[in-house]
Amino acid sequence: MTEADWRSVMAAVSALPFPPPYQRKDILMLAPQPAVFDADVSYHGDWVEGIHPLYAIEWIRIRPRFLKHVAQRLPPVLVDIQPELERALKAVGHPYNQAADSIWLVGYR
Repeated sequence: MTEADWRSVMAAVSALPFPPPYQRKDILMLAPQPAVFDADVSYHGDWVEGIHPLYAIEWIRIRPRFLKHVAQRLPPVLVDIQPELERALKAVGHPYNQAADSIWLVGYR
């Protein structure tokens, strides 16, 4: 994807209820960051500064949900925005793959 493509994805994500967490693999990295991303997390993704440089992204794995803290003695609540994320990606015309509770965007093939 070009930098303009990534920027349109970033704009689509900014319209969602929260910025979904993601795992990123750059073309010059041996391993993705964060290394472990198989369970739901309790943080949001940094789609403003943390996603740069855009030209280096090989792929991004998005988990369109997070565990929201409710109260001290209550378990966290799972907040899921997968349908909204899929609609946003379709609206900007970007292909994606869906597997294992994640949405994958490929920068380089």
